This record gives sequence, C-alpha cells and structure tokens, in this order.
Amino acid sequence: MLRTHTCWELNSTHLGQEVTLTGWVNKARNLWWMTFIDLRDRYGITQVTFDPSKAWFELPEIKAEYVLRIKWKVISRPANMINKDMATWEVEIEPSSIEVLSTCAELPFSVDHENAVWEDLRLEYRYLDLRRKTMKDNVIMRHKLFLETMNFFDQKGFLHLETPTFMKNTPEGSREFVVPARFEPGKFFVLPQSPQQHKQMLMVAGFDKYYQMARCYRDEDPRWDRQPEFTQVDFELSFVEQQDILDLVEEYFLHITKKYYPQKTIKEEPFPVLTWEESMNKYGIDKPELRVENMEFIEVTDWAKKADFSIFQEAESIKAIVLPKAMWRSEVEKKYEAYIKSYGSKALPWLAFTEEWVKGSVAKFFDENAIAELRKIANIEWNDKTVFFQADEWEKCCTLLWMLRLQAIKELDLLKGKEDELGFSFVVDMPLFEVWDDWSLGSTHHPFTKPKDEDIPFVKELGKKLSEGGKMTDEERARLLQVKSDSYDITLNGYELGGGSIRIHDRELQHAIFAILGLTEEQIQVRFGHLLKCFKYGVPPHGGCAFWFDRIIMLYQNMENIREVIIFPKNQKYRDVMLSAPSEIDDDLLNSLGIAIVKKDE
Repeated sequence: MLRTHTCWELNSTHLGQEVTLTGWVNKARNLWWMTFIDLRDRYGITQVTFDPSKAWFELPEIKAEYVLRIKWKVISRPANMINKDMATWEVEIEPSSIEVLSTCAELPFSVDHENAVWEDLRLEYRYLDLRRKTMKDNVIMRHKLFLETMNFFDQKGFLHLETPTFMKNTPEGSREFVVPARFEPGKFFVLPQSPQQHKQMLMVAGFDKYYQMARCYRDEDPRWDRQPEFTQVDFELSFVEQQDILDLVEEYFLHITKKYYPQKTIKEEPFPVLTWEESMNKYGIDKPELRVENMEFIEVTDWAKKADFSIFQEAESIKAIVLPKAMWRSEVEKKYEAYIKSYGSKALPWLAFTEEWVKGSVAKFFDENAIAELRKIANIEWNDKTVFFQADEWEKCCTLLWMLRLQAIKELDLLKGKEDELGFSFVVDMPLFEVWDDWSLGSTHHPFTKPKDEDIPFVKELGKKLSEGGKMTDEERARLLQVKSDSYDITLNGYELGGGSIRIHDRELQHAIFAILGLTEEQIQVRFGHLLKCFKYGVPPHGGCAFWFDRIIMLYQNMENIREVIIFPKNQKYRDVMLSAPSEIDDDLLNSLGIAIVKKDE
C-alpha cells in the first residue's frame, strides 16, 4: 500500500509513529518561514507543516489538487493552534519526505468550497465536482441508504432477485429505450421501465417476498426530479392486502429517518391516508405538500353561483384558498394573476380582508350577507387574509388552485424553518383509467392494477363484451372512469416517492382490462400472451410497490434537483456532457444491425 493511514484517522494515539498519507492538496499556504498543506482524501483533511529550517529536503512545487505522498512522524499540535472542527485536531505532521505523485492542470472551478458553478460545467468535469464536500456527502449517504435498504428488506425475509435488463416491448405508459438485436435484424429489445411483469411472475414461481435495487429506464421529457435512467427500490409480496404494504412502507421510512436523519421531524405518525379524490379536493394534486397548514381548498360552488359573475355562473366547479396575508391589487396582478393565466386560467377572482375593509376584483358582486357567509364557510376572521378563487371543470379547477397554492408558499416563504420537517402521506384509490390526449382510455397506473372488488364484475362484463366485438356506450365509458383501483402512492413534501398496487391475479379479469384498453385479441397475445400463459398456473394474490431511490436521497439531503444525488447524471436536456453523448455511431455498426439513418428535411 502507498499509505498507512487515511487523513481522518490520525489522533493522539498515533503520537510518535511513522506514518504515510496520500491525498490531494486542498490548500497550500506558503509563508516565508513556514508552509502549511491541507491534505485531503475521501475521509477528511490532515494539516501538514513544513518548516524549511528543520527539513533535510527541499519542498517540491505544490499547488491545489496535486496528489502527494507524505511520510512523517506524528507530533502534538501546539495548544494555541488546536482546531476542534477537525477530527485530527490533536496532531500535526513534520514530514520526512513529500513526493508529488501527480500534478494538476488549472481547474475549471474551485473544488475546495461551494461557490456556485454553471451546472453543465460541473457535469462536464463531474470527476472534479465529486471532490466538493456537498457532492461527496451525497454520494456517501447514497451508499449508506442503499446498503440500509438492502439490509431492511433482507431482515424482513425478502430475497434480492435480479430481473433482465433486455426485455420485450409491452407498452405500459412511458416511452421505452430501444435496443436493436444484431442477430435478428429488424427486431428489438427494450430497456425496462420497471421489473413489473417479471416480479409478478416471480410471485407465480413461489418467491413470495422479492425485492431489487433495480435500474430502470424511461424516455420521458426532462424534469428536475427525474432522469432517463434511475434506481428503483422495487418489491413484491404474495398473500397481502393494501394495508400490509402501507405498514411496510411506513416502517421503512421511519427506520431510515430515525437512523440516518435524527435531526428531521416527521409531521404526523402514523402517516395520514388520503383518497385520491380527497387529495385533489383539498390540495389539487395527488402528491400534497402537507407542511403548510390552514391552506386546504374550500368548496364554494353553491355560494359563488349566487353572484352575477359570468365566470362563476359558467363553471362546473368553484374552489377557494385562503392566504395568510391581505394583498393589494398590484401584488395580486404581479405575482399571481399573470402567472396563473399563463397556465390556462380564465381569471383570478380574489377578495382581501382586514379589520377595516373587504376589497378585491369580485367584491362588487357580493353584499354584506354574502361576505359574512363566506367568512363562515372559509373560517375567515377579521384579520389579514386574501382569498383566491378558481372556476372551471373540476379537475382543471383543482390543478390551477394547486399551482396558486405552490406559488403562494414560495412568495410568502411559508416553508421557512420547515426544511427538516417530513410531511409524509399515502394517497390511495386512484382512478383505474384515465383519458389520454386522443380521447382513448389508458391505465392510470399500469394495466396490471386490480380494480376495487365492488367494480370487478362490471369490468369483467364490459371486457367480455368488447372482446366479442361489442361497442362501449357513453354510459359505460362514464361509469368506467369512476372505477377506482386498489392502488397507493407514498408522498413527501409535494413529491411522489413511489407507488404500487394490489395486482390482478385473475386471468379473466386481466384479459378484460386489455380489451377495455382497446387491444385486439391479436395484440393481446403478441404483447401480453406470455403473462396470460403464466396466469394459467396458480397465481397467488399479490401486490407491491416501488420507490424512486434517487428522489428519496434528493429530499432527505435537501437538494433542489435529482442531479445532485446521482453520480454521473444527464443534464437538463438529457445529455451526458462529460462523454458528449448521445453521439453518432459508425456506419459499420449500423450496417451490422440492419439500421439505416434517414434524416428529416430541415
């Protein structure tokens, strides 16, 4: 070994010993009578003191980030020079030799402090960025939570089983990354969005507790909290019901919080459980931010329709939110009205309350009795408050008010002091189906999610009808969109950490779901025949869940985007700027794959 100890290891027990350290020069301060070198490795920093009057050798040229090997005898640090912020504060070094193992070119940015650096520059030189303390801490904590997650599930009797990375294209939601098969030109594998079908087959195989730290791939549009490749904590169990899985998920998050983040507080235990409809009605989203209290939505449709105001009169749903500040028109227009109109809102009706007055854009439409009624409905006291309204069809109304809620939280700094508060919740019973942009039906979660028991007969009957060539009526379509799934998400501070469901284990029901999604019998067999074949051979009731492991680290480490906790991430445009990828590939390789590139006209 080129070293005997690490930089964070030495203390008074090593006094008098001959030791060898290696590492990078964090700082070098050259005074005329003395040179001080802070030597850094993964573990910490040790200070080296070079006194030319005592040394028998000449100090080589030393600059920041040079790699050194230093031999010396450990001595006590003078009392007036003790720095208790360093683990090695009791000792220092009088070197007997200093060897430069590697020099360092001029750095594109400093790595010994946390100055802001353009992100693409950081990602281009990620190997330097990873030397910075915050990034190093994130990487180390990621390792610890990865290992702790494996230990947690192992102690619960789960088996870590690896599923394939190359699989069949069976569209389930997000676009998939395609891998051409050289030995069968014109045919392709895809990279898995999740191990969903394989883990269900493992349940059929009798492995009743499976988990995997799975690599997953989704060709989705870029966003600050996701990446095209990511790590998923994936698990599946047989012979369970929804509550069994919720209990396990809650135990996992309580465990890692108390072990590795004792400074954080959990807002509510046990975690609150909201239905999807309840979450939408209260917060406008299925991943609510619960750290801010007293800002739930208020249903005011009946009250608002008494006013002679066309936007209220024409709306299906009218909801309100009360903000803890009385605002003037200029503030409303500048910070909120233009913002929400840019997302499709027709208008931003508002009322402001103080002890002396009520004013706002719709104040003229309501008399004193109506204002008094609103105060009672919304529990508004005579102090500084502003009420924002949104009026539209129900789901759009919820979504727009959610956006206003987030904007108000930001503008009013309502999360100040709550950075280490964890507002977990479960959101359950999502709709089984959703309407896509082309008005076709799609699975809200995925097509293997079980409907609620009370809806199974209707789903089976409709699926059978469609399989036999029948047509879905408007009434059946409307009822279908009311069917709820036996599903659940785990959310934290406005983010979805993961989700899952009780799966379909009835072959007839699974076939009916495929038919309702518009697949022909031929398409069903081509895409999912392997699963239906498997379901002939004794399928246990089962369910599971998956967490976005990277997103968990991001939130626990208080990072603003997921790229801060992934070692080599893609940038905001999903490019690897360090390797300059994606890139063109050789024509010979394309020819061997039977692929031709056809460039579109400009």
